[in-house]
Amino acid sequence: MEEVPTRIEPAFFEESIPSSLSDLVVEIKSAVSGLGKNLPTESVAELAELVRIMNCYYSNLIEGHNTRPIDIERALAGAKLEEATRPLALEAAAHVVVQREIDHLSYEGTLPVPTSTEFVSWVHRRFYEEMPDQFRFVEHHDGSKAEIVPGQFRTNAKDDVIVGRHRPPKSDVVATYMQYFSKRYQAAQASATNQVIAIAAAHHRFNFIHPFIDGNGRVSRLMSHAMASRAGVGGNGLWSISRGLARGLTDNGEYKRMMDYADSERMGERDGRGNLSQKALQDYCEWFLAVSLDQINFAKAVFDFDTLEARYRRLVEAVSDDKWAADVISAVLRHGSLERGDVNLITKTTDRTARKTTKELVDAGFLKSSSPKTPLRIAFPLNYRERLFPNLFADGEVVAPKQTIPTFITRMHRQQVEEPFTPAEVVDIVAEVERRIEVIPKLAKSTGAEKVLGDHAVKELAEFGKAKANWKAVHERAISEAIGQFGRSRTEVKMAIHEHSPGAVSDEDRAEVARAVDEMAPDLVQKYNASLRKPKR
Repeated sequence: MEEVPTRIEPAFFEESIPSSLSDLVVEIKSAVSGLGKNLPTESVAELAELVRIMNCYYSNLIEGHNTRPIDIERALAGAKLEEATRPLALEAAAHVVVQREIDHLSYEGTLPVPTSTEFVSWVHRRFYEEMPDQFRFVEHHDGSKAEIVPGQFRTNAKDDVIVGRHRPPKSDVVATYMQYFSKRYQAAQASATNQVIAIAAAHHRFNFIHPFIDGNGRVSRLMSHAMASRAGVGGNGLWSISRGLARGLTDNGEYKRMMDYADSERMGERDGRGNLSQKALQDYCEWFLAVSLDQINFAKAVFDFDTLEARYRRLVEAVSDDKWAADVISAVLRHGSLERGDVNLITKTTDRTARKTTKELVDAGFLKSSSPKTPLRIAFPLNYRERLFPNLFADGEVVAPKQTIPTFITRMHRQQVEEPFTPAEVVDIVAEVERRIEVIPKLAKSTGAEKVLGDHAVKELAEFGKAKANWKAVHERAISEAIGQFGRSRTEVKMAIHEHSPGAVSDEDRAEVARAVDEMAPDLVQKYNASLRKPKR
């Protein structure tokens, strides 16, 4: 195979832009213009940090690394982490740190051209500078290990790779390919439409070159994020391309299939004039832009001011006994910040009562400020993220505009899709928690693991109230008693907690319960069996 950089052609669409792509660009620009509408700057900034974590979570998921969002946030905060989860959490945190820096450059108006060799090398260097030591090495096919030099392209023949069916350029010509890549996508900046289409095209061609020993996937997704910002469709950081790539339009295997499909070589005289298939590039770009539009619409729905305010009010009313707390939250969310001395104007109470309300909201993590005297700002506390933003990290969706699946996707799946893709309605987690709390007294009158859970839940609510109930502790006590004293099965205990506990509504909470049962069960079963062998007196 001839190793010349024109091997990546066509890089984008110069002579004539397909109408299917230009129409998608128009839709994307229209949709992104309404993203975060009516939200103040301070609230947008706080939400953008949440999206960085979401972007990182899904980017890592694509690489086969399933890191819990709670562990990512702990790593970012410098908190102590369990040894088993620490490396992956630090790896994920590195992704967030680099995206923060990209967003800061964009905000300051100093973001370089994201497809330049200098920029992609900088992204790779910053990512691996933040990476834990155990992820700074790769293993070759012969078993030898090589250190990853941050920001350095492949140069050694030993670093030549094969990715699936694709054989990227040899290491000794990677620098030449990347110079050509940079030049070609610089040319795409001349057209506002091609600037957006190039986000998709460059994403594939970058991975086609595979310039680094490792980390190409993450760097390409951060590059795409930066390109979206520079093209004016970044939505102030409120949507994530990685979430869409990890999920696809019909299934989560689409990303890898489409990347493989875009590797296709030219298929006849009518398929462009480059080395690679122009039809495959067009289909791939149409899929990528459709995924982007789907994610923008998702973000518009989940971050819509009115529905966000309503969810936040319901949450605060459910966990706080302070009748003015929800009004204060609404005011801060609407205005972005609030002077502490103005809280009594919202609550219409004495200064002392207003200070009490403020303290409770700050202590609960609903509000924050730089110091005890600076203005209050909205916060989205870790323990309530799933209630405020249902299914952000899960499989469900919020109510969003219908997204049409490109027809070639249906052909590739060998099935006819008769209806447009319609996301399922959002699960109202706060309402579900309230419903479960209401039925706890009935649960205590049932049998088996459900009765055990009900008994412990009743005691917890009686002692601490629903605002301060520690459901994780309830779960641990219920697991211990149901298995250790009564010999109930793991499956029964999991089902009881999953279906009835107010602390196991979200997917993340249910996964935590399942892990706890599996970890505790062996010792508890041994304890129960030992009790059966004790002689009766």
